[in-house]
Amino acid sequence: MSDMSILRGYHRLQQIAGLLALTLLLGGCSQPAALADPFLPTGAGSQAVGSAAILQQCWSETELSGPTQGIQKPLPVDLDGPSPDAIQRAAMALPPLPSYLRGSIRSVDLAQSNSRPAGQKWVALTFDLCEQANERTGYQADTINYLRQHRIPATFYAGGKWMKTHPQQAMQLMADPLFEVGNHAWSHGNMRVLTGAAMRRQITWTQAQYAQLRDELAARSCTRAAGSNEMARIPRYPTTFRFPYGTCSQESLDALADYGLAAIQWTVVTGDPARGQSAAGIARQVLNGVKSSSGSIVIAHANGRGWNTAAALPQFIPQLQADGYRFVTVSDLLLAGQPVSAQSCYELRPGDNARYDRLFGEGTGE
Repeated sequence: MSDMSILRGYHRLQQIAGLLALTLLLGGCSQPAALADPFLPTGAGSQAVGSAAILQQCWSETELSGPTQGIQKPLPVDLDGPSPDAIQRAAMALPPLPSYLRGSIRSVDLAQSNSRPAGQKWVALTFDLCEQANERTGYQADTINYLRQHRIPATFYAGGKWMKTHPQQAMQLMADPLFEVGNHAWSHGNMRVLTGAAMRRQITWTQAQYAQLRDELAARSCTRAAGSNEMARIPRYPTTFRFPYGTCSQESLDALADYGLAAIQWTVVTGDPARGQSAAGIARQVLNGVKSSSGSIVIAHANGRGWNTAAALPQFIPQLQADGYRFVTVSDLLLAGQPVSAQSCYELRPGDNARYDRLFGEGTGE
């Protein structure tokens, strides 16, 4: 059996496990809804998940479209996390990663793909939603609105604390069939400095926070009105992870593998946290980087630290589409080819983020 066949089976098992768990949770014996959604937006990949019915039942167009929220800092340090039971369940929820999904995944080799039309080029846009313990970061509605308006799939790497302080936006992203939500650690901890229980908390607390919000969404009357099987379309837990600061250690890579989370780095750096980075500069970075790499993963931000990101989207998305590129989620990209990984974490070349240990230390804002 090929690695790709096993990879598809791995993700399919995770989806089936989520569907069965939800069926038992609801006390029903009926067959869960098929994963394919006839109302998925154009461009959504074969593994697209989410429920347009829940999204439409639970939020109005006005609620979905905004408002943009800015960053509040400094604030009193918040060290409260999810319930112990939720954390324990999250730690045991997913099977360990197979060997070829381990390491720091930087791109996907699409040369030998059986899941996409010949010659089609795929790229994954990702947006980080991070928040430290002493702040409340924002929500850039203009970025999300552009993606929704133009039906562009994307993956959002949400910090657990960000989800805690932005529950409505987090649940909207979970429910939207265009998007998927990944784990971006609890309070943006530097996983090359943090070790042991402190490092693992960054992972498991975020998984648990996602699951608690998903349970909250499942309990809403609007969700029930959307249809008895609609929640089965929303993943029970994230299955991919992004390291804060792009830093990791072998210990943290091993921990992610134990928890069943694929570590997703990036191919293209937009540089949007820098206030001096212009929309044209972001577009240039993306266009040049994507065209020089197979199965690219682009990193940007949507938490109030994505300077000029929304203005850059119309400068590179239509151009890439005209050049034959298709936007997909990270999970779809992983299923479309062979993951290309490294055994260390870096921005563009090994060692180029070593300064972050000195600048940020543990990085949590505590």
